[in-house]
Amino acid sequence: MGSNAASAGPLHMLFFPLMSPGHMIPMVDMARLFATRGVRSTIVTTPLNATNLRRTVDSSAAHGLPLSLHVIPFPDPAATGLAPGQENLSTVPTAHFNTFVMALFHFQSPLAALLRELRPDVLVSDSLFTWTADLALEHGIPRLIFHGAGAFPLFVLTNLVNYLPLDPSTESFTMNGLPHPIRLHKNGLPELVDNFFMLKLLGEAEAKSYGVVVNTFHDMEPSYVNYYKNKNQTGIKAWCVGPVSLFCRAAEERAGRGESPADRERVLGWLNSKPAGSVVYMCFGSLCHFSGAQLREIALGLEASGKAFLWVVRREAAEDAAAEAEWMPEGFEKRVEGRGLVVRGWAPQVEVLGHAAVGWFVTHCGWNSLQESVCAGVPMITWPLFHEQFINEALVVDVMGVGVRMWEGFRRNRLEEAKVLVTAEEVAAVVGRVVGGGGEEEVETVARKAKEYGEAARKAVEEEGSTYEDVTSLIKELDAKRKEGQEDV
Repeated sequence: MGSNAASAGPLHMLFFPLMSPGHMIPMVDMARLFATRGVRSTIVTTPLNATNLRRTVDSSAAHGLPLSLHVIPFPDPAATGLAPGQENLSTVPTAHFNTFVMALFHFQSPLAALLRELRPDVLVSDSLFTWTADLALEHGIPRLIFHGAGAFPLFVLTNLVNYLPLDPSTESFTMNGLPHPIRLHKNGLPELVDNFFMLKLLGEAEAKSYGVVVNTFHDMEPSYVNYYKNKNQTGIKAWCVGPVSLFCRAAEERAGRGESPADRERVLGWLNSKPAGSVVYMCFGSLCHFSGAQLREIALGLEASGKAFLWVVRREAAEDAAAEAEWMPEGFEKRVEGRGLVVRGWAPQVEVLGHAAVGWFVTHCGWNSLQESVCAGVPMITWPLFHEQFINEALVVDVMGVGVRMWEGFRRNRLEEAKVLVTAEEVAAVVGRVVGGGGEEEVETVARKAKEYGEAARKAVEEEGSTYEDVTSLIKELDAKRKEGQEDV
């Protein structure tokens, strides 16, 4: 089935991302990457999510790329238990995460109908769409898994089964057998570790899938990429397709990153006035929430650091004047005027990190942010909050050596309104120590390594680079598989 006997035209890949910024952005960038290589690429999403992607798709199509967008309805709220309009994880309260995940099963019927209509040659779907493995088999096409994470966190999570269930008294343990022994904290493991039903589904779906595409490049995490590429060890094929953000250099080509032209010009114009490497950029992604008390500590810490800063605050924390007044120190923006800029909502992160003025990045260690920082050669101050972010922090600090921790030991944001995870004094001390150099050997070494990884990332996506060759190999293999299917018809 698929488009097998229907046409000898270009390979047709259908991309179905999880409705969450951290998954949609890289998968749409990936679809665009394959389109630049002559692959007909179709992105599938829901109406509200499509509004964020249409600019990217329309711009790419206008430049002659075979990229298109197909919209299917989000399941009825009466069936999912979600509120109307909650079509993206960024709009769903943390407590309703599992409700959202269960709602994904309602997409089986509309996606099956779409596969019958479009007859693609390949289905690339997010790992949480476990049922798409069977759906692809029914339609006689390969399914490629996209996890949204890198090779290192996937390796760690795969090996966790050897340590589960953890003793109730265990607070932390060392995972041995890795090229770099890693200390993991029980309370820092992804929430999915406790969902044995979902872990079982993920394992079964992976066994039925054709392979895995990973948003990484070989030289970023070579030992772990090599493991995933060894089918004898993993039982499944793997290809590196990253860093996908490097393939979309023009602002209008970037997938649904949310910035308006006016916001972009304001932010970049402000950075233009700052010396090279003098600014710390602080942003915690689209799903991370802080208490008002913690936001206040961040503000006071940035002010006390004496360093220039660009701080992105979630729109929800800033759009209500009364709510903002509770955490924003009185007169704060006036006192830091010229030295600090608070952005409410989104900033053009890829361009910000690529700006010469930005010297360090305070990050929650989400995989996309981590990748974008590595691509820009910008060292990181790590502040993980949930999901696999504590594992990603170990990669950044302990394996790659391109970051320093905001704090030592283990702490976790529990979303308690009065909870302070990191004090103003701690923020000021770390930011003040690293931004602008200062000659400290550890800091200088971290900054140097970050630049080296940035150069390696750019080489990986160039012709004959490791990622370029992986993408070429994958396209050839998928095309050969399509031709096999045509012969079988």
